[in-house]
Amino acid sequence: MERAIFQPIQIRGMTIRNRIGMAPFLNNPVGEDGGVGDLTVRWFEARAKGGTGLIMTGAIRPSKFGQDIPTTPEQDIPVARSGLALNDDKYIPGFARLARAIHAHGSVIGVQIAVIGPMGGLGMSPAPYSDERHARDTTGDIFMGGFVPVRELTVDELHLLQDDIARAAARAKEAGIDCVELHCAHGGATLHCSSISPYYNRRTDDYGGNWEKRLRFATETIQKMRAAVGEDYPILARISADELLGERGIQLEDTTQIIVLALEEAGVDCFDVSQGSIIHTPEGITIPMYYPRGCYIHNAAAVKKVANRPVIGVGRIVEVDMAERFLQEGKADIIYFGRLTTADPEGPNKYAEGRTADIRPCVGCLEGCGRPCPVNYEIQDSPVPFAVADRSRSVLVIGGGVGGMEAARVAALRGHRVTIIEKDSRLGGMVAALGQNPLTAEFGAFVDYLARQMRELGVEVRLCEEATLGKVQELSPDVIILAAGSSLVVPEEARGKPGVMTHIEALRHQQGIGQRVVIWGLVAGELAVSLAQQGKDVVMIGRGGEETLARDQRGSRRLYLFRRLTDVNAARGTPEAQRLDNVEVLYHVDVEDVTPEGMHIVFKGGRRRVLPYDTLIISRERTSNDGLFEQLQGTAPEVYKIGDCADVGDIKAAVWSANEVARRI
Repeated sequence: MERAIFQPIQIRGMTIRNRIGMAPFLNNPVGEDGGVGDLTVRWFEARAKGGTGLIMTGAIRPSKFGQDIPTTPEQDIPVARSGLALNDDKYIPGFARLARAIHAHGSVIGVQIAVIGPMGGLGMSPAPYSDERHARDTTGDIFMGGFVPVRELTVDELHLLQDDIARAAARAKEAGIDCVELHCAHGGATLHCSSISPYYNRRTDDYGGNWEKRLRFATETIQKMRAAVGEDYPILARISADELLGERGIQLEDTTQIIVLALEEAGVDCFDVSQGSIIHTPEGITIPMYYPRGCYIHNAAAVKKVANRPVIGVGRIVEVDMAERFLQEGKADIIYFGRLTTADPEGPNKYAEGRTADIRPCVGCLEGCGRPCPVNYEIQDSPVPFAVADRSRSVLVIGGGVGGMEAARVAALRGHRVTIIEKDSRLGGMVAALGQNPLTAEFGAFVDYLARQMRELGVEVRLCEEATLGKVQELSPDVIILAAGSSLVVPEEARGKPGVMTHIEALRHQQGIGQRVVIWGLVAGELAVSLAQQGKDVVMIGRGGEETLARDQRGSRRLYLFRRLTDVNAARGTPEAQRLDNVEVLYHVDVEDVTPEGMHIVFKGGRRRVLPYDTLIISRERTSNDGLFEQLQGTAPEVYKIGDCADVGDIKAAVWSANEVARRI
């Protein structure tokens, strides 16, 4: 029997060849003056080539109104002025070109239409939300120092925006775009969601006060869109089934009993079911790796039970097998893949061909989700082209972290004879160690993928070997790539003291961690949360302030850690994001000594304290392991260093620098 995910589906006359959709991302490439450019076409066409049936653009600008908002220097609104535009007839030829490119591969394309909401300074009601007690209730205030001032729109301005959206939808149809999607989701991100939400809409006129009035702006917009595009053209709506704000915001019961029915009656042909508010509960939208895969599919399933239209499920669904199961269980009719089509645009085709092991996995890092993607070098605007090498050469890679593994994979794909030497007993280096943390286990999937690829490509792997100068000379390679990574620096005060481990050692030897744990370094938020969840008593210390806590994590990853580790006044969202009571974070701390009694610290104001511990974990600065680089000069015609060995960085730096070298040798 054919799998459900490869069965076609129709939405108001539009036939989609399979049930795989590309989720809308804001950071897709944009041409001159907001038009469709060469990179825009290349970006979306890659997903159509890769087997995705429905391509949805990120939010486009339907109106020039957002560009003309009077602002003060403190209220700049760049989001309202960026991205693809369809607010003028001059953009129609570009979108027509994009549609032709997608259709050439048998896929269909939709345009998501959105008007920025409170996040960008426009709202149905002024901020703060929902009242003065929650003034620090936004990610903007937590990480950027204050909420954005919001101007309440007049009724005339609301009507102007509705008319502009309808005209943009008509332009999309004229360009050959197959459908349009009205963005009514993500709380304060969009005007339409914030108009529906009791959290953001406190108006007392015809556009606020009860559900019918709060829905009026959205339903009137859809009705005007239908009048503009006719009866034969699909209109989709993206909704937040649950804003994750409790009774203060939209809840799932409100969506299933009121919102879906009202939008259907207005003319919606398909529901794209998302969740969360971007400025309060972004974990519903940019879902961290800390949440289970497919964790919000229950929202789509609930909508599907009451809707008379097809339903799209979304929410950290990164495996096609999982999507297939959800479809067979009747939880959705189409599945949006954002991360899979980012990490590996060819993923759907590979799955159809039975090459599941060849799908490059998303690691859930949230570094880009669109652009850039740390594990997908080719996603950038100007990658070094991949080509088979003119002649096969012997390549020695020293170091088996993800940078070295990626260099070995790419070099072998190009036809080189590759040997990789790793002094440890396992591959993956620091990333493999991070994969031992339950919170960051997704990193392990990328290490496993690279290991499989190297086996299939015949890369010779030598573990538990030291790459001495003599051994390198004996191998006599044509090219050497040094990928020896970096090491955590242990401060002198802790060097050689009992119970001291580095962050990586702690991950590799978790059974040796005692009950009382001190973590020296405020960047190690994920480790702190993981140990606290295991029941350990954890204290984090650092010289910096709150701004340095979990600074290496971004967006909703960092917000999650703040919620778990501190008393930050933020909407808690889900139960998984509640404050842990067995972890303490101490800022502006200097370490005077480490003795058998404990760690002796002094605060900025001079107060002293002793922190007794069973295990002291060091998670501070790293230094490059590049000592061999100079010694290797002259042992091969070409010698390179990549990743942390060249410049201490993250997974993206390791993977991308590996490609920069391996594609040129």
